[in-house]
Amino acid sequence: MPILGGDQKTGKTAAEQAKQEKAGRLAKALRDNLHRRKAQARARKAPAIDTAETGMTAPIKTDNSPKGDV
Repeated sequence: MPILGGDQKTGKTAAEQAKQEKAGRLAKALRDNLHRRKAQARARKAPAIDTAETGMTAPIKTDNSPKGDV
């Protein structure tokens, strides 16, 4: 029985199998990217939460450092 590279069950050579794996990785990366972009678009489209609705306020920073005032 000869020793062949690649997957002997499907009859693919190592090069064909590598090409298919590369295409599969690319397809997965494209799907993941699409899902991420859709999630970002949904987040941008969502209405902003008003602080009056939540009762939460953001801390207001004031600059009390002397700037030449003597």
